[in-house]
Amino acid sequence: MDEALRDLILTYSPVADVVDRRVDWGVRPQGERLTAITLWRIRSIPQMNLAGASRWTRDRIQIDCWGRTYKAAKDLAMSLAGEDGLLVGYRGEHLETRLRIFAVGMRSDHDEDTVGIIHRTSIDVMVWHTSL
Repeated sequence: MDEALRDLILTYSPVADVVDRRVDWGVRPQGERLTAITLWRIRSIPQMNLAGASRWTRDRIQIDCWGRTYKAAKDLAMSLAGEDGLLVGYRGEHLETRLRIFAVGMRSDHDEDTVGIIHRTSIDVMVWHTSL
């Protein structure tokens, strides 16, 4: 699921045009150009039904959208989780992985790096996935 979700985001032109290849799991390198996206797995739970394991796993993923301005970070987040965003009710297959995704929350804050203030809009998504 990790590579499937990252690649899905990178192949979506409203995001790819802005972040280039700057979408990474668990890291935002210091000094890297912005805008950028960092993905974090918050929780992973194998799904069960009355017959046992269902082959599906449910992950809660935090997607941090970074920008030099509040607008840059928020616009990036909205392209993923806004009304018509990529991850709003996504159902499909990507890189041999079946995905079901929906956004469950969004919030904004800021931080500092060596250049100055950087803005972050975080999105929480639920991802159900199984291998094909």
